[in-house]
Amino acid sequence: MPEQSFAVYRHEDKYLLSPAEAVYLRGLLRGVLTPDAHGDYAIRSLYFDTPDLRDYNEKLLGLRDRKKLRLRTYSGRREDPVKLEIKNKSENFSHKETLVITSQEAESLIRGEWEVLDAYQSTTARRFQNFVKNEGRRPTMLIDYEREAFLCPAQRVRITFDKHIRAAHSDAFFDPHVPMVGLHSGQITVLEVKYDSFLPAYLSRLLSSCCLQHTSVSKYSTACEFCV
Repeated sequence: MPEQSFAVYRHEDKYLLSPAEAVYLRGLLRGVLTPDAHGDYAIRSLYFDTPDLRDYNEKLLGLRDRKKLRLRTYSGRREDPVKLEIKNKSENFSHKETLVITSQEAESLIRGEWEVLDAYQSTTARRFQNFVKNEGRRPTMLIDYEREAFLCPAQRVRITFDKHIRAAHSDAFFDPHVPMVGLHSGQITVLEVKYDSFLPAYLSRLLSSCCLQHTSVSKYSTACEFCV
């Protein structure tokens, strides 16, 4: 099977917004950026960590170079493709490797059947296999949220609002009824600002005017604190 993977190198800044701040900033961005054509959409991610939660603990320790392995779906339907992702972090710089697989292959991975990736001539597939086999990784945390995105295509800027973030210590990737716990009291929106080499000055001024609360906390680490 031909390779379907690609890598994206991005700066990634995160902020925590109160409900009022989210409404205010969303209104400002609508005036200068293009809303994502999909509007609000749901995201579900299943993270693979080691038995001693290496990824979570490396985040707590503030290590410069880290990674996360996950499966991601935007529909939850078994008939739709799934993204397999390795997200590499070095401070606020991220390098995401992605491979599109079938939902049946995703279910095989959840069961620990890593050989299903042998069909892909892909560096991402090989790296994912090596990590899960050599480090004993297994499905650890399920995270759901709704996302609204704004784009500046000319400068490859993407700004997202993630809300209703919830999680479960579960591997029920395709179960729409799995019980989940709301993170951040269900009230906080996570703002993510992603760009390549620089953020345009007008967007930097706009964001600075809002006195945003910068954070390095990830959804995965917060989920581990609430659910493990």
